[in-house]
Amino acid sequence: MSAFGFAYAVCSTAGDIAVKQVSIPDFIRTEGAIIAVHFVNAFTVSNPKIQVGSYTPADIKLYGSALAPGKVRANTVVTMRYNAGVYNVIMIESRAGLSTAGAVDLALPSGLLWCEHNVGASRPEDRGLYFSWGNITGHAKDSGYEFSFDNYAISAGATLAGDIPVNDAFDMAHHNMGGQWRLPRKSEFDELINNCDKVWISEDGVPGYRLTSRANGNSIFLPTTGRAVMDYIQYEDTLCSYWSSGFSNSSEAYILYGSNQYLLTQTEQRRLGLPVRAVM
Repeated sequence: MSAFGFAYAVCSTAGDIAVKQVSIPDFIRTEGAIIAVHFVNAFTVSNPKIQVGSYTPADIKLYGSALAPGKVRANTVVTMRYNAGVYNVIMIESRAGLSTAGAVDLALPSGLLWCEHNVGASRPEDRGLYFSWGNITGHAKDSGYEFSFDNYAISAGATLAGDIPVNDAFDMAHHNMGGQWRLPRKSEFDELINNCDKVWISEDGVPGYRLTSRANGNSIFLPTTGRAVMDYIQYEDTLCSYWSSGFSNSSEAYILYGSNQYLLTQTEQRRLGLPVRAVM
């Protein structure tokens, strides 16, 4: 939406890129013009700028100073007034709670939000659906589906030769949950591990990890999941196994993997069935 001296836009520029870009047809940048921008990604750089259409990029400032990394989190609307070559921040408003239920802010450096439950689950302690890597159809426990080499070889996921792009047709989280939900990257699992305190507990009879943010005290629970091999689940009550979007090789992809002794990232066979925990 745009008008003389005012505009609203959505910006999907990556967080680590300094110049944020938006396209607003017919917007005229004048002294005192106001722009409200919904930033999909958190700011992770110092001295951010914004470029509206073909206008020269201009600094984004708060009280005369550059915005510090992390000040703008994912899914945030920033309202700014243009004056003397600078966009001065008027208001920063989180929209995370409006987009979909179940998003948990762990105050991570990237601003990433984690879902409180697995894809296909209704509660944090439910395991949800099991997916082979890159295949958007999930299968419930005891469904009879066989996570076999033969079935995977003829599936869409078997054609992948690189990471699953954000919100791509192969993204199991985005396809099943919609909105801005997507698969986590391997690096985002590493960020989760490195910025949270981890406690192995049992919730409603289901063992798993309670991960609590060291920054704001919010937490998520990751139940044990095991892995679906053929038509049965191995290690259901002892191992956490969750897909990332990260490609490893023709037969493996990266996962979050843990027991009561450790929580880390490693690779797993793409044809096996694992649950998914979405992020946004």
